[in-house]
Amino acid sequence: MTLNKTKFEAYSYRTSSRFGSRVQVSLDDTAVTVIGPRLAVPIYRLWIAAQVVLFWMIVPALLAAVIFSNWRFTVLALGLGIAHWAVGSFGAGCLWELVNLTAFVEGTPGQIALFSAHTVKRVRIGPDWARNGLWLVIPPYVPLVNQAAKDYCVSFEAPDGETGEDAVYAFHMQTQEDAQVLARALQAGEPARSAA
Repeated sequence: MTLNKTKFEAYSYRTSSRFGSRVQVSLDDTAVTVIGPRLAVPIYRLWIAAQVVLFWMIVPALLAAVIFSNWRFTVLALGLGIAHWAVGSFGAGCLWELVNLTAFVEGTPGQIALFSAHTVKRVRIGPDWARNGLWLVIPPYVPLVNQAAKDYCVSFEAPDGETGEDAVYAFHMQTQEDAQVLARALQAGEPARSAA
């Protein structure tokens, strides 16, 4: 199948690809290009780690409240929940917009990820965007996002370009038709699927 050149504008979920907000996705017979606001690896990992620690510390705080019958642990659990929400919201709302602002001031289109179309794998439409452990970071919000992701979010795995590992890319498309077209175009370059 010949892809020729296909371009999309999409909204990137804040997955391990480290893109967020509005992005441009281009595909041709050999390559996939993503351009948009993207966090540096250390900043993204610190943001994720902070959310994991804050959220999962709620469990021992609640257990301690029950075991020791002490309301202070309940207050601690509530405080941890609020801190988790605040860190997540700050990152989602501010970190990528700062990258956006920097690109705007510098007159650049944003960060660029370029990878071979043949390295794309596990193309999905719908809720599978929170794969590879991301659901552990924000479990209260995943079901809500899944409702919006159904039929609109195209997710897949491909090289990160900086870490030497694969990352999850997840793009919320403007229409269900765009999601279908993008998924088919990505699957056209996915050798593992055709070989299976």
